[in-house]
Amino acid sequence: MATDQDTIERLREENAGLREELERLREQIARKEERTRLILQAALEGFHVVAMNGDILDCNPSFARIVGYERSELLSMNIAQIDRQEPGEIAALLEELRAKGAMRFVTRHVHKDGRPIDVEVSAHLVSIDGEEVFSAFSHPITEQIRREQALRESEQKFRAIFDETSMFIGLLTPAGELIECNRTLAEFTGARSGEGRGEPLWQAPFWGGDARAEERVKACVQKATSGVPAACEAVLHGPGGRAATLELKMKPILEASGETVLVIAEGYDVTELRRAEAERASLQEQMIHAQEATIRELSTPLIPLDAGILVTPLVGRLDKVRIGQLLERLLHGVVAQRATTVILDVTGVPMVDAEIADALLRAAQAVKLLGAEVILTGVGPEVAQTMVSIGIDLREITTLSSLQSGLHHALSRSRGRRRSGGRRVGGNGSGAPGA
Repeated sequence: MATDQDTIERLREENAGLREELERLREQIARKEERTRLILQAALEGFHVVAMNGDILDCNPSFARIVGYERSELLSMNIAQIDRQEPGEIAALLEELRAKGAMRFVTRHVHKDGRPIDVEVSAHLVSIDGEEVFSAFSHPITEQIRREQALRESEQKFRAIFDETSMFIGLLTPAGELIECNRTLAEFTGARSGEGRGEPLWQAPFWGGDARAEERVKACVQKATSGVPAACEAVLHGPGGRAATLELKMKPILEASGETVLVIAEGYDVTELRRAEAERASLQEQMIHAQEATIRELSTPLIPLDAGILVTPLVGRLDKVRIGQLLERLLHGVVAQRATTVILDVTGVPMVDAEIADALLRAAQAVKLLGAEVILTGVGPEVAQTMVSIGIDLREITTLSSLQSGLHHALSRSRGRRRSGGRRVGGNGSGAPGA
């Protein structure tokens, strides 16, 4: 009997200890449940529990705020009343969730005021007191979707600008490697999608193997990589012998630290501009030549007066070039005009040195060989002194003090020849003016 009594007391003590442990565990579980409840109540994400038939069993305040209902209202509603999907689709979704045990998906709830709300849902199949239910966390993504859509539209716009612009555009790494090129560049060069990516721009085949062009492009890229905008010019080659002169502009994209993270290469087709510039330069050169010819004619004018008389008034400083032009015009003019007398007027010549005086004498002698008389007028004291000092022989040249006296002399000789019926034998270098 004593032994049985001891056993009973021991069992009572053990049961009391077990009850205390059970109570402690219950309190611990209750605290955890309360903590979980408080966390769920305070969570910014919506939380709701849904039965297998779609009835809403529980939810936190955030979920109620998301859909605009009171919690008490939601506990009497079915998930189909706030979800935009068709009832059959909701049933299929719940069945799929039951089969998989957990799912993350995007759906659209309807706010109490009727506006749609895009939400991302993370749902799990759980068992509570032997009953299977769905617990789900959800958060609105309407703004996120709107921002993503705006970003996509912005990217589409920029992509359209990037591809449809007439410029040749390439994006480069700081090392000058090609990341991407726009459609204009790809279509002109015949590059296939992805071709040339990862390779330095200056090693691309569309420079036609021109080492100088490659060096210019390389130097331009390296300067831009250092953070300084750069520019150069190179010829871009495409299939079928196509070529375009590009004005390349390299622009660095810098991060906050000032380090280059990207280089934009913009190529402007200046082929027509360079061609127009070359044509303009050619026209300017032709114009300059024409102006020079006009100046030569004006600087050595040949004026026909009476029949057979040519007057060349010389003005300004004489040099070898003007004397050469003078001789050429005189000889052609004497032959073309069948001149018998040529008057060289040096009234406007300030100085005649030995070389110029000798050249004038040779010009007069050449004219005389064509059968025309040469009259030198306007010889001033300084010019006369120069000619005398260098021993110029003027015996074969008539010299008069003024152009007026020279004209008078030439006209008198011309009238005298006409009265006497004399004529000049000219053009063969053997005749002489008639008396």
